[in-house]
Amino acid sequence: MASTFVKSNRLKRMESKKSHSWWWDSHISSKNSKWLLENLEEMDEHVKRMLKLIEEDADSFAKKAEMYYQKRPELISLVERFYRMYRALAERYDHATGDIRKTEPSDIQSQGSGVSDVGSEPPSAMPSPDRRPSRRKSGPRAAGFDFFLGKEKGDGSNSTSDSESESDDSSINNYSSTNSNDEDQGLQRKILELEAELCEVKEKLRVQEESIFEEVESKIPTYEEELKVAEEKIQSSEEEITRLKIELQKYKSGEDFKDVRVVSEADEKLKIAKEKIEEELKVANEKIQLSGEEIAHLKIELQKCKYSDDMLFEDSKVVSEAEVQDSVNKIQTLENELRIALQKLQVSEVVVVSKSSSIQNLQEQLKLAEKEIFEWKNKLEKETREVSKMNDRTERYKTSLSEREQEIRILKEAMSHANKCLSEENEQLKAETTRLLKEQTYLEDNLKESDLRRQSLEAEVRRIMSEKAGAEVEIRAEIEKLKDEKNNLSTKIDERAEEIRSKDEQIEQMRNHLHQLHMAHVELIVEAEGARKKAKELLSRVKELELEVERKEETILEGAEEKREAIRQLCLSVEHYRNGYNQLRLAVIGQKRLPVKAS
Repeated sequence: MASTFVKSNRLKRMESKKSHSWWWDSHISSKNSKWLLENLEEMDEHVKRMLKLIEEDADSFAKKAEMYYQKRPELISLVERFYRMYRALAERYDHATGDIRKTEPSDIQSQGSGVSDVGSEPPSAMPSPDRRPSRRKSGPRAAGFDFFLGKEKGDGSNSTSDSESESDDSSINNYSSTNSNDEDQGLQRKILELEAELCEVKEKLRVQEESIFEEVESKIPTYEEELKVAEEKIQSSEEEITRLKIELQKYKSGEDFKDVRVVSEADEKLKIAKEKIEEELKVANEKIQLSGEEIAHLKIELQKCKYSDDMLFEDSKVVSEAEVQDSVNKIQTLENELRIALQKLQVSEVVVVSKSSSIQNLQEQLKLAEKEIFEWKNKLEKETREVSKMNDRTERYKTSLSEREQEIRILKEAMSHANKCLSEENEQLKAETTRLLKEQTYLEDNLKESDLRRQSLEAEVRRIMSEKAGAEVEIRAEIEKLKDEKNNLSTKIDERAEEIRSKDEQIEQMRNHLHQLHMAHVELIVEAEGARKKAKELLSRVKELELEVERKEETILEGAEEKREAIRQLCLSVEHYRNGYNQLRLAVIGQKRLPVKAS
């Protein structure tokens, strides 16, 4: 029943407009209508361009950022031009009403006041289907216009239907202001939601950094324990070498050199101990190298993790900016906080370890963020449709505005009541203009403050990056120095091993010579019974052989002393390498703690 009543009212309004269009066209000023149409067309074009800029999208984050920074000044200039045109229309409207107020005849005023009680009727109480329940109804329409329509049609139904159209037009005004308030409240809610989400992400990142730091601290004692075990093995090997030296000295100090196998066994034991020390040194070096590779791998994983965090934050930032571009950058402060959070994430790159479980959690968060982005896009499409609806209603408002101007020129007898409405509308326009100026001033102040904060943060980031680069250069130089020392030690070890092999060959030659001497001595003893004449010669030969044996023994002792010196040099090299490793570990720990204190 209500829908059929509304449809009949709309049909009556359309018939009424068609029946009086010839009369309105004859009273329209060509100059005013041309200027008004040009301004309206230009305003429509600006609105379409702004919507196009807002709705444009890109495939990647880099393109989105480039589009944002390129089109943001254009969008701001369009909003400023739209605002200037709106001010020009309001001033022109104010001048036109002032001129009409000055040139208004006294007899039309008296006529309008005399018939005001006859033609005025209350507006219809039936709400239209597309009207919101919270919208207030406008006041009664001007009396002269209702009286004119009543005379033209001859019945009261036309007066009622046209008063309903006036109620619809004034309701558009009320709806636009209510809708703007609703949009402001919706934007405030979105800003609060984004701030809460930002705080939550910051908390997650802080917890992740703490877990990474704890994991690094837990791995350091493991490495220290492995180093301690290696030192204990080296010490036990040194004790074994000392014991073997004592046994060798004991065997060499004896007078019986017949059992040469004892000496060879001692030499074999010495070689085995030396090989064992070299293997343990090699294992320790491999462990140190593996720990360095693990640290480098963990740094790469940490950078990947940080890159996924950056993409997550940047995508959420672009979505939030795309939602609130139509409100002329009202959430600039939130964008600056996002930039600050990103820069803090870059500072947290000094963390050394990140586990695969944290990467999976971040991937799940990325999936959730993509779902949220899809939801935000759906919301943006809904808001775009609402904006198009608002544009349609704005067109209706503009049409009604032009009709009112035509009615003002036609119906001068209704100016006494219309002046009140116009003064109220002018007050509303002035209040709206004041509000917009205040918002513009507030946004400019926020923009300046954000620029200052951005500059200070950029300077801080540059300082931290320079400190980080210097520390990396020092660490690389220290590592290169340790590598050079390691290569020198390896070269010395090879030289000592070559010397030991040459000494072993000399010992083997001496052993063969001693064996030959022993055989010759046996032969001499056998021949002594039959050739006593040669006893003196043999005795002298034995003395010479004994002197030669003594010289060989001295040579063996010198070789043993050189072996002990080589082993001592190896021990000093191992101690030096251990001190270098401790210094490097302390430098890495100190470098890791500096950015944590700075943050």
